[in-house]
Amino acid sequence: MESILDRGSELSFAHENEQAETFITAEDLSAAARILVDIVEKDSKNFRAFNNMGIIAWMQKAWDDAYAMFSTSVSLKPDYLDALMNLFDSALKLHKVGECVPLFERAAALLPQSKELEEIVASIHTHKEAIYQTQRALTIGAYNKDIAEAATILAEGRLLSAMEKYLSIHDTQGPHAEVYSGLGIISYYQGKFSDAYALFVESVKLNPCNLETFLNLADAAKECGKIDDARAVYQTYAQEIRELSSIASEFERATNMP
Repeated sequence: MESILDRGSELSFAHENEQAETFITAEDLSAAARILVDIVEKDSKNFRAFNNMGIIAWMQKAWDDAYAMFSTSVSLKPDYLDALMNLFDSALKLHKVGECVPLFERAAALLPQSKELEEIVASIHTHKEAIYQTQRALTIGAYNKDIAEAATILAEGRLLSAMEKYLSIHDTQGPHAEVYSGLGIISYYQGKFSDAYALFVESVKLNPCNLETFLNLADAAKECGKIDDARAVYQTYAQEIRELSSIASEFERATNMP
């Protein structure tokens, strides 16, 4: 049963939280952050504010900070469903689901009517470490510090340095969808379109939920004359992954010959 204290914390600064959420929706994160910092300075147990701060961190790709904020929110209110869902996604992102099992099991007991929590707990126990290969996890994507550094180098246009970084990751950590994708982008920029196509295919095999990789695959296929092959790859995965339908028209445009 929800305590009077919990209800009070939820009502406390409700208007201010709503203002911050409006700014978050408008992607004015600085304005939202100012409001939320002021809230937690005055009410250190305001679980809604911590959840909102976690959302800001997530939008800024500050994954560790997001995880910490969502964890704090759930610790303050163990049955706060919004924060629990956000915590699960951030735990998938950082491969920290194991740390959160007691929190989800407790929440499921507090909210026995919640199908979402029931599914999460069942998925954790059914998949165990393989949970990071589930469709939800692959769609979210995993955070890897080394891969993030390689992506930053690539974004700066330093292709050879990025290639060296990606290859080092592959040699020391094994295959990653993001590594193959990064190497594919480099090959594309270098005009090695067949190599790029092959690398994007390998990336898709490891993570068929990354929409951007499919579009990159289409671009490479168009350049090296493998449009039919690319369409076959797309259709194969689209039968199982409904999210791929969201790029169907874009994928078709990318593979259309001029």
